[in-house]
Amino acid sequence: MKCATHETHGLPLRQQLQQWQSASDHYFGPLQAQAMGEEPFDARMKAWEAGALRMLTIDAPAHRILRDRAASDPRHDSFKLLLQLKGASDIRQHDANFSLQPGDWSLYDPRVPYTITSQESIRQLVVQIPRGKLGHLPVGSLHTCEAHTPELAALHQVLSSFLSALAVQLQTLPDAAGVSLSEATLGLLVQALQAQQGDAPGRMPLPEVLRVRVRQYIHSHLAESDLTVERIAQEMRCSKRYLHTLFQGEAHTLDRQIWLSRLERCKQALVGSDTSKVSISALAYRWGFNSNAHFCRLFKQEFGCTPSEFLKRGVH
Repeated sequence: MKCATHETHGLPLRQQLQQWQSASDHYFGPLQAQAMGEEPFDARMKAWEAGALRMLTIDAPAHRILRDRAASDPRHDSFKLLLQLKGASDIRQHDANFSLQPGDWSLYDPRVPYTITSQESIRQLVVQIPRGKLGHLPVGSLHTCEAHTPELAALHQVLSSFLSALAVQLQTLPDAAGVSLSEATLGLLVQALQAQQGDAPGRMPLPEVLRVRVRQYIHSHLAESDLTVERIAQEMRCSKRYLHTLFQGEAHTLDRQIWLSRLERCKQALVGSDTSKVSISALAYRWGFNSNAHFCRLFKQEFGCTPSEFLKRGVH
């Protein structure tokens, strides 16, 4: 997926902090960033747009992030899900305080004053979630991965493992995966929050749950040539009509989403490949196409050239 990178390496300390402050303000609104030492502040922030969500990885030395007054910037009207990947950080909001160790996460409203203090070098994944995506859940205070039952601990661990793996793979994933990743993230988070509040997971709105399941099913079975809307409807135990209704507000029909996902996988496989070692027809059959001619025709319609032309040009 497309990535925007901000880093401070090689700059004088004062300029490093100014640049980090500027990048933080751009993504998170006005806040204060303070270094915890006199050593160079070599930091890097990468940002990806994944469907409705923005995902950022942060690598930084010891520092503190502070919002000392309520913020109401409409450009940043999102909740923040923070996963600690390396090092330790202390997050405080209202009277709540939580120490984030690797694998721990917290969810909070960044409009409310808070501080995040890291006494050592850290790596974090930040997921910005538009407020409307969690509108049916009361997210008014600092939520953390603390669990008091085995079932809740298991849900929290699944979410943490999924996000940890995602942080590693973000830079190699195709753009077409963004919507699926955002819906899977939201589905896991909502189930964890509902369980944390004592609600049954089944109370999540059915359409939202079903969209997550359908996208996960498509990406798990994309290489199978008999993957069709009819088959998906049978697996999901609903009608084709209901599936089409479920996705009617999106840019493409469910059938077209399947073909586009297959084409994107083929395109990624062709990028940087050795022309003498690539079989276009084998690639087409590998990703669920039954006809090489049909594959080439769809590829040209979508990308403006045939697979062979794409390969020869070394298009990236």
